[in-house]
Amino acid sequence: MKRFTVSLFLAALIVPASLSAFSLTYEGVQGEIGLLWKMNEGYDTQEGDSGPDTLTFTPGVSFFFSINENWFMRPSVFYYGQTLEYLPEREYAIPVDYSNINSLYVAGLFMQPGFGYRFIINEKHTIGLQTSPALNIQVPTFGPGSSDRADMFSSLIKEFLYWTFSAWYYNPLTERFGFSFKLEAGIPLYNLYLGRGLPFNDGMMFGFQVGIRVLADR
Repeated sequence: MKRFTVSLFLAALIVPASLSAFSLTYEGVQGEIGLLWKMNEGYDTQEGDSGPDTLTFTPGVSFFFSINENWFMRPSVFYYGQTLEYLPEREYAIPVDYSNINSLYVAGLFMQPGFGYRFIINEKHTIGLQTSPALNIQVPTFGPGSSDRADMFSSLIKEFLYWTFSAWYYNPLTERFGFSFKLEAGIPLYNLYLGRGLPFNDGMMFGFQVGIRVLADR
């Protein structure tokens, strides 16, 4: 299953680019920031008594390439942080308060190739829809629960595969800069193969970002 999911991600990343390698046009780079809500269904002592969900800021950057007037690619990477505690008896980590004596700060990178279709309403208003697989890398860093760092990383690295759906709005403010906002949902596909007995929505992500696009010179 792991080989299949990795192959699926690489194919979705490489195939669209290779098919249109001679027609991709770079349009600009976009700095973005927003909020991420990551759902948690993991529990410590009693089933159903889950820890808190994660709500955190997500700075990131994306690059916009047009394939033709409507189709586009928008690879992006976002950073997010969370405070987690590893539960050895359950072999997964749950969100906790930073004051927890077993907590670790976990740095996350969320990367996706982004492929979709845009509706150009007029020169000032564009709406886009996109979908793609995504790679979620989580690395425990520092905190009082450092003795669990290796076990936590081994658990978190299995939570790497997502599928995303996004909708965004774009408005060119000037000839060099534009404004956008985006709504996004991330589906945790890893729940299909981990078999931890948790609901499928454990790890589901919902995000909102606003951004400024710096347009390429023409």
